Amino acid sequence: MLKKELETALKFNGERIYSNIDKDIFLISRRNCDGLVAGTILSKALLKLDTRFTFRTIDNLDPDTIARIISEDHDFNIFIDLNIEDFGKIKNLNDKFLIIDHNRIAQNVKEYEEYLLNPYIYGIDGKNEISSGGLAYLIAERLNKGNKKLSLLSIVSALAEKQDTGIKKSLIGLNSEIASIASSIGIVNIKTDLVFNSIGHKPIHEALAYNISPYIEGVTYNKENCFKILKNSGINTHKNGKFRTFAEISEEEKNIILDAITKFIFLSSKNNRNKEIVENISNNLVNQLFEFVKEDNNSILHDGREFAFVINACIRNMKSELAVGICMGERNDTLIETEQLTNNYKANIINSLEKIFKEKWRLIDNGLFVFINGEGIIADDNVKDMVQILSESITLRKKWFFLRTLSNDNNYKFYSIKGNNCDLNFDIDSILKQYPDIISQVDRNVSNMYILKVSYSKIEEATSIIRKGISKYERESS
Repeated sequence: MLKKELETALKFNGERIYSNIDKDIFLISRRNCDGLVAGTILSKALLKLDTRFTFRTIDNLDPDTIARIISEDHDFNIFIDLNIEDFGKIKNLNDKFLIIDHNRIAQNVKEYEEYLLNPYIYGIDGKNEISSGGLAYLIAERLNKGNKKLSLLSIVSALAEKQDTGIKKSLIGLNSEIASIASSIGIVNIKTDLVFNSIGHKPIHEALAYNISPYIEGVTYNKENCFKILKNSGINTHKNGKFRTFAEISEEEKNIILDAITKFIFLSSKNNRNKEIVENISNNLVNQLFEFVKEDNNSILHDGREFAFVINACIRNMKSELAVGICMGERNDTLIETEQLTNNYKANIINSLEKIFKEKWRLIDNGLFVFINGEGIIADDNVKDMVQILSESITLRKKWFFLRTLSNDNNYKFYSIKGNNCDLNFDIDSILKQYPDIISQVDRNVSNMYILKVSYSKIEEATSIIRKGISKYERESS
């Protein structure tokens, strides 16, 4: 149930938007999955009202962009998921604006609260309980009660933001309430199942291989190994001369497959004496799934997490127009092009991951922290998704790791993130404060991730500083 203060804010801002439906409305969002989907949700709501509007996506809201928006003189402006740091400049729009953002805002926003829709103002955890897409949906529903179908896109936003933090990767808080709405009107089927069933239309061994969340070394994108695992388990892979699909197997067979994969991971692991690995595998491989009922069973859009991955793949490949088209409901040629792009993107990520795990010098694991050298094999376009995939992988999810790459601008970047089940409290901020002339943080708007920039000439010094910080942490924690 919505808090009264949030309900009041939604109603107030819904009325502000509605009062401008016969005028010129401008939507601008961050060019990530959450921002783009949120912008699409509002676009669909405005189209239903026959409103004249413009929708644009950007990477960052810099002063020049703000100045250009002011000069365009739109009647009403909606900023989405942009984590605005300078409210003073936005204020020059003469109150003709609304800011929608689920991220925590560092500055005091009391003066601007009526122009700002942010969950933290109402005591709601924007990191885990609601996305910008979710907030956009709640506004859209106030514009027209017939917009409940847009709850499906809100689920995509929440999954893209990794807000599936409940039991078995379920949604919590307002996200859960929105998902219940989507389920109640029959557009989403929510069930708990093996993660591989998200690709249930493929032959069983391909469903195992094509799953990348969680990434399993020796299983992901290794159809030969997957087929061997199934044969050794005694599962019948064929029926009437054809490969059986994951959607055709029984619950008993799913348990057999789970046991077989658990055994494979346990025997393959360097730490195969660690019982905790076995105990946690089933928790990592049995998740809450979100099936989009109106999508074809064979479509890459049938599963909520796959849908989010598709949108990210389009954005990373500079094809935001495809992502918007998919969210707006375009299929046919748009879907064909999107599927080809997504499959290529996924293959590139997996090829890079395979090189990292095969070339042993690239991965140094000291038990709690992992250093990965991705120089020369990881492109800037897919590194953020790779880092997320690594953080969810079976072998790294309890660790804190640093992935090092060489960027197109000839600077090094360290992508640092906790694994999904990591409980370390390593303080990167203190290192940034101590050595601002050597290590700087860029792109603070990436959820749960530090992106550190180091000049080419100072890479050895920066690496030494990080390692010393880790050693100090380990000494103080022991």
